[in-house]
Amino acid sequence: MDPLEIGYVIGVHGDEVEVQIGLGELHVPHGGKLYRVGRLGTYVTLPMERRTLIGFVTGIGTTGELDPAPNLPTPRRITMTLQLLGTVRDDKFQRGVNEYPTLGDPVRLGVEEDFALIFGYFDELATGGGHPRTFSMGRFAIDTDFEVKVLGKDFFAKHVAIMGNSGSGKSCTTAKIVHEALKLPNAQIVLFDMHGEYLSAFSDESGRARANVTYLCDRNLVLPYWMLACEEFEQLFLDTNDLPNINAQKMFLRSAFEQLKRPAADELDLGGEFTIDTPVYYSLEQLMTYALNMNEARLVLNTHNYAFSRLPHRTLPLEQQEQLLLTRRMEFNPASAEGEVPHATYFGRLLGLVNLLETRLNDRRYDFLLRPFEQAARNPDLAGVLQPEQTPGELSQSVAAVIRQMLGRSEPRRNLTIVDLSGLPFDVVDVTVAVLTRALFDFNFWSPPDVRRPILLVFEEAHNYLPRDNGGRKLFARQAVEKVAKEGRKYGVSAMIVSQRPNEISETVLSQCNSMVLMRMNNPDDQEYAARVVSDQFRSLISLLPSLKPGEGFIIGDAVVMPMRTLIDLPPRLPQSGNVDFFELWSRGTGDGDVERIVQRWWRQDRSALATASPADGPNERRDPTAAPPQGEPKPTMADAERKLADLAAMLFEQK
Repeated sequence: MDPLEIGYVIGVHGDEVEVQIGLGELHVPHGGKLYRVGRLGTYVTLPMERRTLIGFVTGIGTTGELDPAPNLPTPRRITMTLQLLGTVRDDKFQRGVNEYPTLGDPVRLGVEEDFALIFGYFDELATGGGHPRTFSMGRFAIDTDFEVKVLGKDFFAKHVAIMGNSGSGKSCTTAKIVHEALKLPNAQIVLFDMHGEYLSAFSDESGRARANVTYLCDRNLVLPYWMLACEEFEQLFLDTNDLPNINAQKMFLRSAFEQLKRPAADELDLGGEFTIDTPVYYSLEQLMTYALNMNEARLVLNTHNYAFSRLPHRTLPLEQQEQLLLTRRMEFNPASAEGEVPHATYFGRLLGLVNLLETRLNDRRYDFLLRPFEQAARNPDLAGVLQPEQTPGELSQSVAAVIRQMLGRSEPRRNLTIVDLSGLPFDVVDVTVAVLTRALFDFNFWSPPDVRRPILLVFEEAHNYLPRDNGGRKLFARQAVEKVAKEGRKYGVSAMIVSQRPNEISETVLSQCNSMVLMRMNNPDDQEYAARVVSDQFRSLISLLPSLKPGEGFIIGDAVVMPMRTLIDLPPRLPQSGNVDFFELWSRGTGDGDVERIVQRWWRQDRSALATASPADGPNERRDPTAAPPQGEPKPTMADAERKLADLAAMLFEQK
């Protein structure tokens, strides 16, 4: 009898096979190692006439009173459930099965020699081409002598999902994958960082972003408001509490955009291609002026002319009157004068829109969107691109500059752009992700194939902005990412979805992910949802996820030869995603931060200031990683300067 034979087939149900174990002891010695039989997540082989099948153990149990069995004299039948994964023929492994076992076929234990053959086949796939074809993810959990490698083409080109509980190692796994990709000189990755944790993984010892990394946060990110589509602008600035007047606000914005964007469109010779969604410059101040004017607008009875309070303005042609309304604050008679009627559509209905615009213009958290000139001054790549004195057409060219920075096309070349969303208001995260995702997709869509450079978009904590349930509002980020998921591979745009709550993510997005890294997952709803979006062949793996330890995961998809239970290697530098160790910090203590200074940072809404070192800061704080000087510190005043001069004078007097 074959010493590695452990049982025989007693049932076949598609790719699932039931085996009766025929051993008295559930362990087998071989090659100096002791292999345990029937462990979940281990592998077996099924020898046949011309080939050998590879199976994966997904279940084990006991039934009946059949002999032999362990723990005599209580006879039991021990059965094992397998998932068929692939076939070995002529000493070469191939995914899939086209010949199935039958009742009574023997089942052997999978040992090191079998793994060597499988991994050897993968090594053959990875050779040739004159360039790297794989990258390392870690060690094979069943036998750590084997390194788990992933085919880069299949992994990135067909979208990736990394799913697991908080604390399962998702962030480290994401950082590991990005780090491996950055070894390629022309890699291009944009990472949407929801909690500001990835800079530390791609920074130097001083905490500053590496030379090939662009780090954008609320203090230096520039996303000009004219890049927003009309509906996205409406999402942010319509007064939803004023339901009777929402339609009037929508009609006004569509009319305003058509008029305000026209000068830039004419300068750029867009002609008939121009629409209200075309991302060309318009003045936000003019929009507010126009809204205030139209909110008070009155018309001369039975005409289309505006009833301005100054009579000379009433006699102007309608076209000139419209230009006045767009460019300067106009006056109307406050009461209902004879021969005048309020504007039927807008009168008294735009104040909510104006108030919301003013509120957000005064909130510095929206500077990245609404004050692009001031924000660009803190961004070295864009400081010379956005200047108020430029023409509308020249300012419209800033769209190209924003995309250029996102794609790292600067000196020096940058391969990774981290967009830190943690300092942005949550209500604008959806639009921010949507606009940037759409812009990068459209850029590759319109790029000629011979110059098209693949882009990987990493959506970290994706359940926050790619939800299944729209909550009664339009989800622009989900719409943009779903388009990438369905069409991106044709144009070199790939998505990596990272989430601890797969049950809350758009099924359209997850179902398009061909490769997955499944980590520890305890929530039954998340497990059930994950089982729906993975291939039927791998559904049985979901039940094993709660048993995985942190940093361990199943890698499945076309990028690996078979589902690999993998001990994932840590990246060279870790993201700041670890849980706070309460007991350690309570025992060891931390620095006493300057409460007044921290309150100043709070008032200034400047989280980047937390990275600026000072004697009062705690031990884990580091210098501002952005290229611009540290922000958020109290600016020197005239009194400070006078005090320093007085101190210097006193010191010189003492020296005399």
